[in-house]
Amino acid sequence: MAYIVGIDRNQTRMITTSLDALIDEDNSVRVIDAYVDSLDLIELGFKEYNGTNRGQAPYRRADLLKLHIYGYLNKIRSSRSLEIECKRSLELMWLINAITPDHGTISGFVKNNRDAFHATLRNLTLILKGWGLIDGNLIAIDGTKIRAQNSKHNCLTKSGLDKKIAYAEEQINAYLMAIEKDAKSEPEFKKKLEDYQELKKQYLQQKLELTDQGLEQKSLTDPDSRRMKNNGSLDICYNVQSVVDAQNHFVIDISTTNDINDQNQLYVMAKDATDLLETTECTVIADTGYYNASEIKNCVDDGMNVLIKKAKANNSTKDNEFRKDRFKYNADKDIYICPAGQQLEFFENTSKNGMKYRKYKCSSCSNCKYRDNCTSSQNGRTLQRWEHEAVLEKVHEITYSNNDTYKQRRCIVEHPFGTVKRSLGYSFFLRKRTENVDAEASSMFIAYNFKRLLTMFSTQELIDKFS
Repeated sequence: MAYIVGIDRNQTRMITTSLDALIDEDNSVRVIDAYVDSLDLIELGFKEYNGTNRGQAPYRRADLLKLHIYGYLNKIRSSRSLEIECKRSLELMWLINAITPDHGTISGFVKNNRDAFHATLRNLTLILKGWGLIDGNLIAIDGTKIRAQNSKHNCLTKSGLDKKIAYAEEQINAYLMAIEKDAKSEPEFKKKLEDYQELKKQYLQQKLELTDQGLEQKSLTDPDSRRMKNNGSLDICYNVQSVVDAQNHFVIDISTTNDINDQNQLYVMAKDATDLLETTECTVIADTGYYNASEIKNCVDDGMNVLIKKAKANNSTKDNEFRKDRFKYNADKDIYICPAGQQLEFFENTSKNGMKYRKYKCSSCSNCKYRDNCTSSQNGRTLQRWEHEAVLEKVHEITYSNNDTYKQRRCIVEHPFGTVKRSLGYSFFLRKRTENVDAEASSMFIAYNFKRLLTMFSTQELIDKFS
């Protein structure tokens, strides 16, 4: 039987074709080439070099940016892996004119231009808006935890240090007792004893540093990373926030933070997105993790429609029929009506965390047959009302009247995270410190937006659009 055997690798041949002839017309590298060539890199913040610089001639920034975007689109982001790829990938040779920068040059390019990658993502958003692919009428906000370059063992917490100190003390006591019982093994035990005494001293010093700096935790490898809940377990992560447009699920903007939850992110993300798109009317969707009274009010004050649901908190008596949301507020009389029909009247003003509240108290609790279901307080049931509670009530009403729109949130905003983490495999960061990690996160979502474009248009259509 005859087989397809190819050519003899030792036979001398003359290749008479160009690199361009070896690359298919619909290859995605042609889109990357057209896209980068359309950008004003200096305006975006990339550091360009002129011919008067001393030393070895630098590589063009445009070529290094093409290499960077190609890497993120093809699941290759390590500078050493990209260095190897430059020497063996024909399509990459075509894209960057067969240059072979070393890993130090590739890594230095990202480090020296870290702010420019976020600007490039925002610029791509404006390009997509100009093409009519983003309208900003309905946007969804969400965050995901992506693991940092910091192991759990290199993250200090007060509770963790307390456990380590207690363990060290147990070992110290055990070796002290062992020395008393077995004099022959004293030198060996004494060495172990000194090791645990030194460890205890180290742990106490670390705990003192946390207290002095007012920190609950401290990461040793990447000081900006934090321990957070991630898929049901605790990991050392960054919290990456994204704003996604509902029209075609393109990512408008991102932000990399080390906040362990999303409660302070709603307004800043919505504001940055609407300012970037220059939209006058916008509906913002977010899940219950973003529910923060002052953040919601700031969004409403800026003219945004907010669709968000508040997490249902259980009543102290565990009887959910008497939760706060079961009490009805009468604005004309300035009273609350409880589920049993009793009135709670205003009795004092109070404040907490800079927010002003009016407090309401029930005067009929002592005679109410539902008292034990309603409250565990000896003084009777009280409620407090924020001075801008009416804003939250209006948002609640709008959210439930637009429940079908609210249900779109998951489909809109969680799709990019799934693509970045599962399809592209970016479930952890390679770089350290917030500013470097933000450049990495921006590159991930530039790659995501490109993947969306490549599924919506042909290669030639995209080249024509970028040209």
